Order: sequence, then C-alpha cells, then structure tokens
Amino acid sequence: MEFHSAITTQRDLDRIIGEISEGLGSERPDFATIFVSPHHEDQYDALLEKVLDTVRPRNLIGCTGESIIGPNHEIENSPAIAVWTAKFDGVQVFPFLVDLDDVNQFDTADQWRDRIGIEEDAAADFIILPEPFSFGPALEHSLGVLDQLYPGSKVVGGLASGGTQPGQNRIFMNDQVLRQGMVGVSLVGPVQLDTVVSQGCRPIGEPFVVTKAESNVIQELRGMPAMHVLKAVFESADADDKKLIQQGRLHIGSVVDETKGDFGPGDFLIRNLMGVVEETSIAVAALIRPGQTIQFHLRDAASADADMCNLMEKRMEKLPTQPKGALLFSCNGRGQNFFPGPHHDISVVNDFTKDCAVAGFFAMGEIGPVGNKTFIHGFTSSVVLFREPEEG
Repeated sequence: MEFHSAITTQRDLDRIIGEISEGLGSERPDFATIFVSPHHEDQYDALLEKVLDTVRPRNLIGCTGESIIGPNHEIENSPAIAVWTAKFDGVQVFPFLVDLDDVNQFDTADQWRDRIGIEEDAAADFIILPEPFSFGPALEHSLGVLDQLYPGSKVVGGLASGGTQPGQNRIFMNDQVLRQGMVGVSLVGPVQLDTVVSQGCRPIGEPFVVTKAESNVIQELRGMPAMHVLKAVFESADADDKKLIQQGRLHIGSVVDETKGDFGPGDFLIRNLMGVVEETSIAVAALIRPGQTIQFHLRDAASADADMCNLMEKRMEKLPTQPKGALLFSCNGRGQNFFPGPHHDISVVNDFTKDCAVAGFFAMGEIGPVGNKTFIHGFTSSVVLFREPEEG
C-alpha cells in the first residue's frame, strides 16, 4: 500500500495543481479524497477536472470544509485544498451516492446493498461524507442500516462544512459536484482500518444508573431526583471544575456496552446536557432509557488534548503493524478557537503515527464508532488509520 497527502493555499488553478502534484506519488491511485475550502466556490468544477486529469485516481470522493487539514497543518478559515491518495493491492473500492429520496424509498436491505454495491457476506469498511442540510435527517438511520447490514464494519467520516445554509456546501464523487446527499466509498479486501474517536471530555463524579427516564429526560439516578444528584456532583467538584460547569461545559456520557465491567475513556457516548426540566429532572440531547449507566463529563482544551493523546497512544500500542495513511475529521468547534495554539489535532496524529500520510477537514459533525455502533458526534476528532493487515 502507498499513501500520499498534499495541501496548498494557492488560489490560481495551475499553481494549485502544481503544488498538489508535487506532494503526491507518481503511481495512479485507487482512491483519492479532496477537501476544499469554500473560498474556491467559483472553481469547484474546474478544480475537480484538473485533479482527475492530473492525479488520475480510479475513485474519488470529497467535500467542502470550513477549514482544511493537510500533512502537518490545519488551515483555518482561509483558502486551502487538500488531496489524499491511496494505492492498494487487491482492495476493491466502490464509490456510492445516496440522497434523502433514496432513504425514504428504500424498503429492503437489498436496495441498500444494490446502491452501495456490496454483497451481504462481504467484509467492508466505509468512508462517508454527508451534506448536513440535505441528508442530516436521514443520517442517523443510514448509519444504523450500515451497522446492521455489515456487522463489524468501520464507518468513519465527516459532514461537509463551510456553508451556513442549504445549497452552499458541496460534496464530490468522481467528476460530479453535488449540493445534496451523501457520498462514500466502501473498501473490500486486504486493508485494515482502525479508528480513534476522541470526544474531548473527561468524567467527573462517578457512574450512575438511570432508574427513571422518559424520552430524553432523566428523572431519577439511583432512585434520587436527577437534579439532586447533579447538585451533589457540583458541590464535590473543585473550583476549576465548578467554573467549567457554570460555563456550560458539562455533558452526559452514556455507556454504549453495558456488558463491560469497568467503564473508561471510549466507553461513553457524549451528548449535550440541555437543561433542567420541572426543577428535578435534566434533559439530554439523546434518548435515555432506565437501566442505562451515565456519568457526567466536562469538556475543556486540556481534557480534549489528554483524551486524544491517551486514545491515540492506546490504539497505537495495540497495532501489530504501523498505519501508512490516515484521514482526520475534526469538529469545526475545535482548532484555535478551542485549543491554545494552531494545528492541534493533526499534530497529535503525527506524534503517534510516524511517516503516515494524513489529510482531512473541520466538519459540521464527525462520524465514528463508539463500542460496536456508529454515531454522529460533535466537538470530536474522528481518525481512521489505514495499515497492512497482519498475516494469518
């Protein structure tokens, strides 16, 4: 396998292609991604045509991004284009496009399989790039379908960004420039994908079992009113954590796999704490059921840095072979507005993955697994690592 990544801040089309080409290999890639800032809106079609003619990828997907990530840099809110290429040995790459009408009309699993191009018994992994305004209502359902049809698959990606209203974002598939839907590729064959989903939080207090809940409202924890429990967590916190709670940095983490005995980083799905309901209950931006284990979490720059470094370190320690390529989907709420300096997420990935070609963008939502399910995240860095599968 061979991976390359290149980024440019040029505006002139010929100079863009020149800089991109210098950073990529000479071999024709099997798969390429392109991430483009909205500053290039007037030349999306011409840019895509040039990349296809020059880089000559057999399959290409991409999208617009508010900020663009290249091999070593995060170019925030400025003109930038990143191209990432992969050459595989024996891996089948199938690009696909799904829109909201398709999802509403698909009645059977076979219709999904036909559109995605993967047979029922195939072991496939997926990179997906949805357009949020047009496909957002169908995304959670679609992720559930992929998990159900292809158990054990990895589904990773990010929602196109840079646009503030419908019709402004773009998604790309081969020579098509589209305003709506979801583009993606499936990968079938001898390539191993590993994921790191850093939700940027640390736990506070202790885990609690939900004993009474309705829809997204937690009424009781361990038989006590939820607000009483939350107040006790606040009172036991130190001064810095109390300040974070008062700043609205408190979130709810719900355990995804209750069969695990001890819960730690990576076991919780983090969701926003929305507010107080009828003085004693709390509302969460997720459906909650009695019997679930939850824990309050705090988000700040130091916690997000520690969480990402910890998860990357643990992941790399377990890998028998080193990744050669990576795609990075970071929340557009991260970057310099959140961390004290620039290039945070790409620097962490590079620190733990030597000689690994990386590209990505700041997304309007990040996609990746927690436990054995795929979710849409916020304030998250979702990384997918590509490596040679271990022999045997």
